[in-house]
Amino acid sequence: MKHWLVNLPKKYWTTAHILWAVVVFGLHAMSSKSFPKITFWEYLGPDKLVHALMFFVATAFAIQSGWSIASAAIVWIAAGMLLEFYQFYFTTDRSFDWFDVVADASGVLIAIKIASHRNSRKSKGYSHNSSETFPF
Repeated sequence: MKHWLVNLPKKYWTTAHILWAVVVFGLHAMSSKSFPKITFWEYLGPDKLVHALMFFVATAFAIQSGWSIASAAIVWIAAGMLLEFYQFYFTTDRSFDWFDVVADASGVLIAIKIASHRNSRKSKGYSHNSSETFPF
């Protein structure tokens, strides 16, 4: 028996993808004063893990809603870069951070690696459900 989440229609994945995109864009637009100050692991700490997780989920939702793996990767890596430029040019207390871009891209790359692996297993006949991309 497969998990109920795998069998959701694409329209639900699309809705989740849109809502998640709003969350990602909203968090990037918020004032840094809204977030707790983290003094340890400044460059490799929890902030970077959150970035990677946000972009992993966004990419996974995009792929589950029917986007090609390449389209999802290009769009979400570009979104990560554009959001950093947005923070640099249009906010007063946020800045561009290359480590955030790397963390965002890492989340995207992990998602596409999983999706590619699942697709290659499907093509070899290992998957019992052809609509299954992510093993949620």
